Amino acid sequence: MRGLAAVLLCLVLASCGATEQAPPRSPASSTSDTPTSTPSAPAPLPPSSVAPTQAPPPLPTPSRALDPTLKTVRGTVSAGVEPGCTLLSTPGEQYLLLGADPAIAVNGAVVEVSGRPDPGAVTTCQQGTPFAVTRVSRI
Repeated sequence: MRGLAAVLLCLVLASCGATEQAPPRSPASSTSDTPTSTPSAPAPLPPSSVAPTQAPPPLPTPSRALDPTLKTVRGTVSAGVEPGCTLLSTPGEQYLLLGADPAIAVNGAVVEVSGRPDPGAVTTCQQGTPFAVTRVSRI
């Protein structure tokens, strides 16, 4: 019974907003013997009152040099406590190197690494701030 009442209520509410308006009548200049013409579309607005609908110009793509998340750090490479974990020790931070070339980032090497810190990365190393490496070179 509630379902039927809900459906009826929806139909009543829907019909309230669906009222159709009659087109405006133009003054009759002819006799009633002539058939009435079908209503025409409303006249378009003058161009001066129409607002332009242009999309804004596209934003420039930032270069990697201006990317605020790209970072370059220098430090000494060391092995982590867990196997396969490579750390970079800098004066103020310790980074867990993710994706560094193992031929360059060897234990004891002083390197310069570019990439992005990724503190939300899931690892098993449990040391340092994860750092996604894009470039590594020995100093």
